[in-house]
Amino acid sequence: MIIDRVNYFSGAPLEEKNGYSRIVKVGPFIFAGGTTSVQGDGSVYGEGDSALQASYIYQKLIKLIENAGGCAEDVIAVKRYQTPEFDSAAARTAYSDIFKKIRPLNTAVTIHSLNRPSQLCEIEMTAVIGSAAGKEWNGINLARTNYSSGSPLEDIVGYSRMVKVGPFIFVGGTTSVLPDGTVAGENSSDAQDDFIYSKQLKLIEQAGASAADIIIIKKYVAPSYYLYKGAGSSIWTDGFAGRKPVYTEVPVLRLTRPAQLEEIEMIAISGSGGNEIRSEWGKFDFRREASLPDVVKAGPVVYCAGTQALCEDGSVVYPDDSLKQESYAMELAFKKMQLFNVKSEDIIKVMAYRSPGYKDHKLTAVNDFYASTLKPVKPLYTAVTAEQFSSNPGILSQPEMFAISM
Repeated sequence: MIIDRVNYFSGAPLEEKNGYSRIVKVGPFIFAGGTTSVQGDGSVYGEGDSALQASYIYQKLIKLIENAGGCAEDVIAVKRYQTPEFDSAAARTAYSDIFKKIRPLNTAVTIHSLNRPSQLCEIEMTAVIGSAAGKEWNGINLARTNYSSGSPLEDIVGYSRMVKVGPFIFVGGTTSVLPDGTVAGENSSDAQDDFIYSKQLKLIEQAGASAADIIIIKKYVAPSYYLYKGAGSSIWTDGFAGRKPVYTEVPVLRLTRPAQLEEIEMIAISGSGGNEIRSEWGKFDFRREASLPDVVKAGPVVYCAGTQALCEDGSVVYPDDSLKQESYAMELAFKKMQLFNVKSEDIIKVMAYRSPGYKDHKLTAVNDFYASTLKPVKPLYTAVTAEQFSSNPGILSQPEMFAISM
């Protein structure tokens, strides 16, 4: 089945120069890449003001979503990468003014830095055209359902813990904070893992799915996560019925509270881990195919987890050259996706998490793989500076990829 794809641009000079889109629409799905408050003349709008920058970006992205045929009510997920200087409390009104009644997912993590010191946040959005009105697409009812976990902030700020559109289930960033503000599993990464997984699995079951239907997990971890890690999560070991999702671990500067060690997101497709075709899938077959440890394919949807430039012996490739290393890692990820018949023109998004040392090791001018293979396609391309990868100090970039086979 052919699924139409359209790239949209905001007019920023770097989009054409570096070869990426601001928005990619595939069928009814609108994916907006990481966007800051940089204006057309290169200046940063709202310099030093978190609320102004966030408001500017929200409004900019909604206008672009409207140009692509959607509306604010179709937005199902908002993700904000923010610097240590970002004032979350000051910016909360900017979010609530637009989204309080819509209640998309609202995930925020604090990273090391963005491209310029004056940039305080970078925001992504996902929307599904017609989800607010419950329209149909290729036999799939796109009616949207918001789910709450009971956290008081969800009502105060206006966001959901989980959003389901058709068979697609998106779970926003979740920590082990309890309703009274205390943190479950304090000083234990494994206990926080199990608390969060248990909470999210209960939500997914409410949406008619199971652990076997989860196709991707992304975990943002604070530096102290590794200090308090033991034998590992019992739910991760035993709770996915042999159908492990692809998994990306991202080191961040901090989470909201010092006792929080991690924040976890999930994406699932209901029934994808089973053997029967579901009527809610419409004209598609989302049964999950046999997958690699870091690539999953369910119907036309293909994810590759964060990929590091490592040799078979575990040594880092190009530890002193950021762009060569990133190019190598991207090519490695793409080759894995090619095993599932993914072509370059199927790539919707590239996300690169970079270490603080990335900028200091720019010995090469161009990412050769991106320039030759993906630049002509112009996918979304978001890159943020996270924290040092604890697995190996030579890791400078960890890219991941998402594709829809068309």
